[in-house]
Amino acid sequence: MKPLIKSTCLLTLALIAAPPWASADEDQDVIKDAIADYMLESTHVAGIITQEQFEADYARTALIIDTREAAQFEAEHIPGAMHMEWRETMDRIDEIPKGRPVVLYDGTGALAAQAGFALRLLGYRNVVILRGGFLEWKKRQ
Repeated sequence: MKPLIKSTCLLTLALIAAPPWASADEDQDVIKDAIADYMLESTHVAGIITQEQFEADYARTALIIDTREAAQFEAEHIPGAMHMEWRETMDRIDEIPKGRPVVLYDGTGALAAQAGFALRLLGYRNVVILRGGFLEWKKRQ
């Protein structure tokens, strides 16, 4: 089994189907191992795209998700983006497709990266983060 698939399976098991007799320490060890496996095989730019890549390869085909707060989204957002605050990604995971590119962004990329990390651990290899977020995108317009 590939390390990434193994780590995803372990993390899913720990988060969703941990046996009731497992201790909190055992759960944390499984989660820690899954995250370590994921991080060891990722590069420092895995899952991150530049503004140029966004315009060339993603802007017209990807599902674009603005992960900022609702008021920020309502004031201004990348055309075609849907709103899903970064904290909501696990509650709304069924709205995130696995068979289509997905771009997450926030103001700068930091909070979107947290949501993206969680999604990638759960097997969403199609999810990427827009480096520089909305602020950088806005400067380029």
